[in-house]
Amino acid sequence: MRKFPDTLVQIIESSEMNVNQISKISGISNTYLNKLIRKQINHPGKDKIASVLLAMNYKIFDINKILAEYDYMPLNEHDIPGILKNNLRRKFEGRIFPHYDYIYFELLMAALENIGGTKIIVKNRPSGIFIPMELYLKKEFAQEHDDEAARFFKAFTHDVVAERKRLFLENCAKGYRYESYMCKGCLEDSLDRNIGARAQAEDMGRVGLYARYFANAVSATLKFPDHHLHRVVRRCTHFQYQIQNADSSQPKVSFTSGRRHYYHKEWEELNLEGFLSNAPSITDLFFKEVEKCRAGMDESQAVSTPEGFAGYIRSQFELHGVGELFDRALSPLMDVPDLVFH
Repeated sequence: MRKFPDTLVQIIESSEMNVNQISKISGISNTYLNKLIRKQINHPGKDKIASVLLAMNYKIFDINKILAEYDYMPLNEHDIPGILKNNLRRKFEGRIFPHYDYIYFELLMAALENIGGTKIIVKNRPSGIFIPMELYLKKEFAQEHDDEAARFFKAFTHDVVAERKRLFLENCAKGYRYESYMCKGCLEDSLDRNIGARAQAEDMGRVGLYARYFANAVSATLKFPDHHLHRVVRRCTHFQYQIQNADSSQPKVSFTSGRRHYYHKEWEELNLEGFLSNAPSITDLFFKEVEKCRAGMDESQAVSTPEGFAGYIRSQFELHGVGELFDRALSPLMDVPDLVFH
């Protein structure tokens, strides 16, 4: 029987994390990892290798090089279901998990969505869950070292985001609540950048996708006002965050920073974007921030109601001369009783 290298074992042992920690962040069982380290597994599964390395934020190109050492072909679309299955087994407990600026973040968001429960978001605009896939894939992707890795990275991102959206809709069907608090100034600045005159001159197609994005969020709160709360508040935070399973004894806080510029330089790779924690001392701080956001909401203003929020967003599109674009995006969503998105 062929003897394969122990590259993955060496990576695990040099990671400064124990097997239990590796298991939690990758979704690969303790039993499997212990057998691997004890050399009882000579040829680990392709999905196991990929899941461990993705949890450590390895780039696709580098994962493919390591897979080749085990006689595996580069990652392709057929490998995605197995990786996503492992991802949903991840656990977030006992330590602070860092966020990096690679596929790691999308995987983590999908794994959080799998937990369910009430979701609370503090952000400068509605949750990314409402962004149409076509618009999401227009984001700036990290550079890979070859075209094969770059193609897989984009296809993988598509499927991870689709998984996250699927889980979100399942949670909505179960009756879990969603609360979002958006700074009024930040929201209007974001809309100005993305649907204003300059944005329209550059790409009307992209403006149309933003109309669909906001139509998704508005339709959710209009059709299910008790479960989808979008609040525009007069309070600006210095950061964005999400609390998953907020109504339980084990909430998870995902804090995300922002980055304004991208340079595609070696020193820009693997930037720390934020962290995730379930430590009570951390979660308590973020719940206090939520209360401040709630206090910054003027209940007397119409924008605090579902219809008021819809009217406010419509007025912002009208302000930029694209009110009809928003109407056309919202209309088909409101024609069906179920929660559907563009």
